[in-house]
Amino acid sequence: MAVVAVREDARGEKALAAYFVPKEPSPTVSDLRGFLQDRLPDHMLPTSFVKLDTMPLTPNGKVDRRALPAPSAADSATR
Repeated sequence: MAVVAVREDARGEKALAAYFVPKEPSPTVSDLRGFLQDRLPDHMLPTSFVKLDTMPLTPNGKVDRRALPAPSAADSATR
């Protein structure tokens, strides 16, 4: 499962963050970025990739975007 959301950093700049729950074997961030670079224009590529154990859900079973954690510096280090 995966979801992409627009996140605002401390400076107020907006960027795309990808959140994913991997299946085994887990892909690397480099693998994900390479896969997406072949299919999306540069402005649509997420800046950070956040690996989650489970996707936060609302009581209705939809992704709870408010509960998604803010990406850390390590999540966007491999650009």
